[in-house]
Amino acid sequence: MISAPKQIYASVILLLTVCMPGCKIAPPSAQQAPIPKAVIELERLSNTLSQTVDLQTEPKEPSASVEASPLPDEIIASIQDRTDLWQRIRRGYQLNLESLPVSVAEQRDWYLSNPKYISAVLNRAKPFIHYVTEQLSNAGLPLEIALLPIVESTYDAFAYSPSHAAGLWQFIPTTARRFGVDRNRWYDGRRDVVASTAAAIAYLSYLHQRFDNDWLLALAAYNSGEGTVGKAVRANIKRGKPTDFWNLKLPKETRNYVPKLLALAVIIQDSDAFNVSLPNIKDEAYFDIIQIEKQISLPKVRDITDTDDWLFSQLNAGYRRSITPPQGTFQLLIPTANSAALSAFIATTDPKNWIPYTEYIVVNGDTLSDIAMRFDTQTEAVKNSNNLVSDLLSIGQLLVIPKGNGDATPEKTGRYEIINHRVVPGDTLSALAEQYESSVKEIRSLNALRGEFIQVGQLLDIRSPSQSTKATSLRKLSYKVRRGDSLYVIAKKFSLSIADITQWNRINREKFLQPGQRLTLYINPRSI
Repeated sequence: MISAPKQIYASVILLLTVCMPGCKIAPPSAQQAPIPKAVIELERLSNTLSQTVDLQTEPKEPSASVEASPLPDEIIASIQDRTDLWQRIRRGYQLNLESLPVSVAEQRDWYLSNPKYISAVLNRAKPFIHYVTEQLSNAGLPLEIALLPIVESTYDAFAYSPSHAAGLWQFIPTTARRFGVDRNRWYDGRRDVVASTAAAIAYLSYLHQRFDNDWLLALAAYNSGEGTVGKAVRANIKRGKPTDFWNLKLPKETRNYVPKLLALAVIIQDSDAFNVSLPNIKDEAYFDIIQIEKQISLPKVRDITDTDDWLFSQLNAGYRRSITPPQGTFQLLIPTANSAALSAFIATTDPKNWIPYTEYIVVNGDTLSDIAMRFDTQTEAVKNSNNLVSDLLSIGQLLVIPKGNGDATPEKTGRYEIINHRVVPGDTLSALAEQYESSVKEIRSLNALRGEFIQVGQLLDIRSPSQSTKATSLRKLSYKVRRGDSLYVIAKKFSLSIADITQWNRINREKFLQPGQRLTLYINPRSI
């Protein structure tokens, strides 16, 4: 019969074997990773062992020698790894990183030769990467994919590409709609880490199944489209060639795309060997998700939670205006250290005081009095807030609706709207600030820009005086399009913005103007 100490020693050895590095422990679903059961049991047995040996009277097993024995280094490392997100990501690797082709080595060497880039993108990932890792883990996907937003967007929630892809996961509008990501004048879910990560996981899971559980083909299809990859696979089958990623004829961008991700995974896996210093990121939630059922002012939330402007903008990049949408339940992401202040504010204040104004788009049949009654305000207050000289409204018109009993002034409610401007050649922040009667500082803040650099095709949100405000000092002009005219030419001629012209005339800026076409312009007489 095995004595009690020996029996406990046997259990400890068994538990040590369970906890040895190299074994894969499925990550928990909760945001705060719990202590593994094996470690808890080990600590209990260790305490029992110590107490049991103290009671032994046999001189062959003195208690002092047992009590002085520390936990093995492997167990200490296991406990420490539990708080390190990078180690959790490594444990969740599923892709084959052995015997990789030279293209991966080339991408790896580029990253290693640009340490400032690596440092910048990894630090920019801090607010998001734990949440992304947690969701990937819950879905059973390879945790290397937590590095994919580095390739896609450099972990910038406001990233925008010339192909109209937006957000961390760079969804184009059609794919976003396909996977249920909402996008309207109030909100763009492609920039929302919660909505876009759910859609990315759904899309990647679909592609993985679509390409016979081959992750490299799934990743390639995420970049170039499943049709492109499917066509390349069929072409190789027809020629009798292998159909793995490395043997397919794919666009150059896609041929580099997968190696970029694999190179990052290799670097993270052996960061010490490559002398890469990883930022300290704990395996715990960075932000809390606060449900909002009524409209609330985002600047007010930022002030209440005392959150850094850039960080707040990144976490809540999905909102396109300074207040949350008027209908539905929405989420605000607040750093965990700051979220209690918002929860207390929501629980103790009247939602009627959460915003200074709301916004409304006129639909067929609306009248000023009906709108004022609907929002529990006065007709005159709505007119004053929008600088209306009559009760006449037009379908699609944007109205600012003051809150309360109608004593709000246009200055307080803000006679402004958010213009979505796509950057064209020659645009600069200073020129856009002058064009939209804004400021460089405000444009940078609204779009989370750190410098003066903007890219052609980039979409900027710019706060500008509303058209009803401008109309008081502008003259309406009916302009007949001439041969050779373009939106850019007309905008430059009359010192207007392309965004204004397309909004006034409800036209698609991507389509060509036709000679003889009539455009309505609101022109400052001094610019003619």
